[in-house]
Amino acid sequence: MKKNKQTKKKSRKTTLHRRLLLFFLSVSIFLIVSFSLTLSLFGINGGEENSVKNHISTELSIIAEEINKNFGLTSLRGIEIAEETVKLGEEFFQSRNISPSELSSHPEMIEPLLSRFMPTLVNTIKNEYCGGVFVILDASVTENKSENGNRKSGIFIKKTQPTSTDSVGVDLHFLRGPAKIARENNIMLLGQWIMEFDISGQDFFKKTIDTAKNNPQLPISRLYYWSGRITLKGNSESGFLLCVPMRGSDGTVFGICGIEISDRLFKENYSPEGGTYNNIFTAMAPRNGSDLITSEGLIAGNLYLTGTRWEHNLEFTEKNNGVVYFSNKNGSFGGLTEEIILYPSNSAYKDSESWSIAVLLDKQELTSAINGNLFYFIITAVTLILFSIVISYFISKRYLRPISEAFHSIKHESHEERNSTNYHEISDLFDFLAEKDKKYEDHIKQKEEDSLKLRSEYEKTQLELSRLAYSRKQEVDPLLYQQFLDNLSTLTPTERTVFDLYIEGKHASEIMKILGIKENTLKYHNKNIYSKLGVSSRKELLRYAAIMNREQ
Repeated sequence: MKKNKQTKKKSRKTTLHRRLLLFFLSVSIFLIVSFSLTLSLFGINGGEENSVKNHISTELSIIAEEINKNFGLTSLRGIEIAEETVKLGEEFFQSRNISPSELSSHPEMIEPLLSRFMPTLVNTIKNEYCGGVFVILDASVTENKSENGNRKSGIFIKKTQPTSTDSVGVDLHFLRGPAKIARENNIMLLGQWIMEFDISGQDFFKKTIDTAKNNPQLPISRLYYWSGRITLKGNSESGFLLCVPMRGSDGTVFGICGIEISDRLFKENYSPEGGTYNNIFTAMAPRNGSDLITSEGLIAGNLYLTGTRWEHNLEFTEKNNGVVYFSNKNGSFGGLTEEIILYPSNSAYKDSESWSIAVLLDKQELTSAINGNLFYFIITAVTLILFSIVISYFISKRYLRPISEAFHSIKHESHEERNSTNYHEISDLFDFLAEKDKKYEDHIKQKEEDSLKLRSEYEKTQLELSRLAYSRKQEVDPLLYQQFLDNLSTLTPTERTVFDLYIEGKHASEIMKILGIKENTLKYHNKNIYSKLGVSSRKELLRYAAIMNREQ
């Protein structure tokens, strides 16, 4: 049982090599992990999450600032156009002795009225940030009741401009309106030109008109409306339309005017800088909760420099670590969004219309950009840990080699052979062990000498006892001797021990030392022993003891 316990205790021990190996490994791994955590703390973790988020955030901030500024200025200019056209229109109606509400009954007056608006429209399109300007009257020269009032007279002047893939210079073209007015102002008709607007299926005109009629107390600066993406019937290019009602002093709303932010203009001005992210793009659209109504929005980016449009909305899927993710039939995307304020606080559309701008990347590209070379970062850390394990093993083994050799020499070699080491500490250990060995040998030698001396004295004492027994045997009374023997059983255990020590030849001082008693105690025991055995002295006691030894 004791042996099993010692074996179990021994099995719990470890070797110096194992302990030193664990020490080196602990230090190495601690340094590697600490360094990795420090890098991660400062955003250097092999991934590019902060980098790509900062890039998207910067682009979003720049583009959002530009949109807020440009769309705000465009809204102000649209209000000015409405004020100018309303003033020109009222002067025209007064000169003709009709009211604005009677315009639809006098189709012959539509073309002269539109002609009065041309200087304002041409000046705006030449000097303002826009893709086109327009006026649409709530009247038609070819009104047909079967068309339910969907045809409206007006003018739409488009501005063409160079793009990254087109070197054609800036020019003006008539998209809608009387051809006579276009010729009078030296403006060419576009190939998609149509005389009047067809607003069927498009609510921008009716919504602007009805809102102005339903809010007569609001100034037109609170009644302008930004449409979603509109493509006029019979045309290919789309854009956002700023629609401002033309309301006369009598409260009659006789049309709308405004400015177009074309698809091409949006792409040219609001495409984000790609850099390493070639597929990054901007989306501006009305918002429904967390979803972006991109079926009514515009997009711009390196992959969207042409007339690409989305017919599907971006549906919100999740928000992870500050990045917003969307998906539609075109794919899954992630990035950042920001609300765009298109209307003043007391606008008629403030609560019903909300817009957002987003800078997005394809989700797979974004995930790849966020992860960056994180895989290689982890592989490098693991490789360093494995390398540290190998190096720690060999360093610890080499470091402990002198100690192992020293232990071997301690077990198997002489003191002279031990001194061959070159390590000061180990040499000191050898000298210390040699000194301990010498002291131990001297101690053993002294003990042997003391033992021989004691043995010699014992034998001498026994010899004297024997001689005394031979010489005194005849002097001892047989009856007293027999009484002595019988009384030995009356001795207590302590007294018997003292008696036996006397028989062994021990002196009083030795007995006191062996039993750890004082002199008075020994005298007390001696007195009892003498009394019980019927002897009067130690000499007499030893005489009887010698006879006992002789007879045994």
